Amino acid sequence: MQNAKQIQLIAIIVLIFSLFAFHFTSASVQDEIADRQRQIEEIQRQIEKYQAEIGTNQSKARTLENEIAKLNAQVKEIALAIRSLELSINQTSAEINLTESQISDAETKIAKQKEALAEYIQIAYENDQETLTEIIFKNDDLSDFFSNLNSLRVNQENLKVSIQNIRTLKTELENKQNQLEDKRSEFEKLKNLEVLEKISLDQNKNSVSKLLKDTKGQESKFQELVSRSKKDIEALKNQIGYLIQNGVSAEEAVKYGHLAAIGAGIRPAFLLAELEQESALGSNVGKCYITDKTSGATRKITNGQIFSKGIHPTRDLPLFLNITAELGKDPFQTPISCGSSWGGAMGIAQFIPSTWMGYRDIISRITGHSLPNPWNIEDGITAAAAKLSKDGASSQTRAGEIAASKRYYCGNAASRNAGCINYASSVQRLAAEIAKNL
Repeated sequence: MQNAKQIQLIAIIVLIFSLFAFHFTSASVQDEIADRQRQIEEIQRQIEKYQAEIGTNQSKARTLENEIAKLNAQVKEIALAIRSLELSINQTSAEINLTESQISDAETKIAKQKEALAEYIQIAYENDQETLTEIIFKNDDLSDFFSNLNSLRVNQENLKVSIQNIRTLKTELENKQNQLEDKRSEFEKLKNLEVLEKISLDQNKNSVSKLLKDTKGQESKFQELVSRSKKDIEALKNQIGYLIQNGVSAEEAVKYGHLAAIGAGIRPAFLLAELEQESALGSNVGKCYITDKTSGATRKITNGQIFSKGIHPTRDLPLFLNITAELGKDPFQTPISCGSSWGGAMGIAQFIPSTWMGYRDIISRITGHSLPNPWNIEDGITAAAAKLSKDGASSQTRAGEIAASKRYYCGNAASRNAGCINYASSVQRLAAEIAKNL
C-alpha cells in the first residue's frame, strides 16, 4: 500500500514540474507572437495610408506626374506588405513550434499516465491474489485492516482517474495535431503570397523605370502611351499570366469574365483579378488524383506523393463521386487540389464539392447549362463570380470587394490577419491594372 502512495506522490511532483517548465516556455513564445502581432498591426496602418494615396491618384486625370506618384505609392505599399508577410510567416512559424511543443508535452503526459496506470493495475492484481482471510491474519489489529482496506479503495479511484486523464489527454493531443495541420497550411499560403508580392514589387519598380524611359519625362509622350494601351490584349495577357498558365486564354477570360460578372452583378476587372490571384497561389491546384473511394487519400500526379488528408471522406468525397459520375468523368483521373490540409477543390474556381453543390443552381441560371461542370472554364468563372457577389462584391465598392476577397481567401470578411489583408489589397491593385485594358 505504501508503494502506491509513493508512486502517486512521484507522479504528482513530476507533473507539477513539467507543467511549470512548459508554462515558462509557452509564456515566452506567446510574448514573442504578441510582439509580432503588434508590429503587423502598425504596418497595416501604414499600408492603409498608402492605399488612400493610391486611391486619390486613381481618381485624378492620368498625367505622368500622377502615374509616377501612384506607382511609387504602390511600391511602398507592396514593400510594407512584404514586411508584414515576413512577420506573419515568423509568427506562424513560432505558433507551429509552440503547437509542436504542446503535442510533445501531451504525449509525455500520456506516457506518464500510462506508467502510473500500469503500476496501479499491478498493485490491484497483487491485492486480488490475497483472500479475505489472508488479509485479516496479515494485520495486527482491526484498525490496520480497515486502513489497508481504505488504501485498496483509493487505488481503485486512482485507476479511474488515470484512465480518465489518458482519455482527456488523447483528445487534447488530437486537437493540437489538427491545429498544427491548419498552421502548416497557413504557413504555405503565406509563403506563396510573399513570393507573389515580391514579383509584384519588381514589376512596379520596372514600371516606374520603363515609364520614365519611354516618356523621357514628357507629358505628351505619356498621353500617347495611354492612348495606345487602351484595350490592349497584350497588356492584359501580362496581368493574367497565371490564368493563362492554367489553361484560360486572354480572350476566354475577357469573354466569360464579362458575362459572369454582369450576370452576378460584380465588376469584371475585380473578378479576373481574383481568379488571377487564386491561380497564382494555387501551386497545388488540380495536381492530385484520389486513390480510392473510401479514405479520401490523394496521390500527387507528378511524383506520387500520398496525402492522407486528400479530400474529406464524409463531407466531400461522396459528392465528388456523384459530380464526376453525372459528368461521365473517371474519378481516379479527375484532378483536384491537394496539400498539407484537406484538399479536393475543383477547377479554376477551386470550390470543394460541398461548396460547389450550394452554387450549382445559380451557375445554371447564369450560364443556361443544365448540368454545371466545375472543370468547364465558363462554369468555373461563373461560380467564382456568384460567390464573390454573395460575399459583398455586388456593392462594386472597394470595401465590399475587399470583404469578398477576404472571405474567398481565409473565410472571414472581417479578418485582421496580415496574410488575408495583403491578399485582398493585392487583388485590388491587380483589378485597377486590368480595368485599364478591359
